[in-house]
Amino acid sequence: MLINVSSLDGKLTKWKGSNIYEWSSAEDFAHFKQTLSQHSLIVMGSGTFDGVKDNPKAGLKPEKERLRVILTSKPQNYTQYVVPGQMEFSADTPETLIKKLEARGYKQMLLVSGGKVATSFFKKKLVDEFWLTIEPRIFGIGEPLIQEEKFDIKLQLLETKQLNKQGALMVQYKILR
Repeated sequence: MLINVSSLDGKLTKWKGSNIYEWSSAEDFAHFKQTLSQHSLIVMGSGTFDGVKDNPKAGLKPEKERLRVILTSKPQNYTQYVVPGQMEFSADTPETLIKKLEARGYKQMLLVSGGKVATSFFKKKLVDEFWLTIEPRIFGIGEPLIQEEKFDIKLQLLETKQLNKQGALMVQYKILR
């Protein structure tokens, strides 16, 4: 399952920023934290990790009840953050990573990522659900939800929920195969 927050115009970041907590709503954060608490495996890209690793609100500290795997082309640059079984870094492809995690007994994963990693998982058809909070903001410039790639992914709406008075909407979709 992929979970994300974007502006109405599909931007994951505000301009050149990388910290979503600067602009996303408190209600989305509460929804995200609740969803996070229900998963024992979290996967994200290094761009997402780097953007929020120093923000205490992000809660990226190692936890015994959850494994966080950060995808990076240079895992050696993150050795100071490694806690085996809690915070790990990997240069694996999405398919290889999934196989390794399944071999370790994981059956469900929460993908929390920027457009590059999300695109790589969509490309390999490794996303089964997509949960998105759409914030009532328009940035024009920012990281796109999905990188430029030819897709024709069909979705089925599972749930919608208005998160606040401003109109932040949480939508949950199933990926149709």
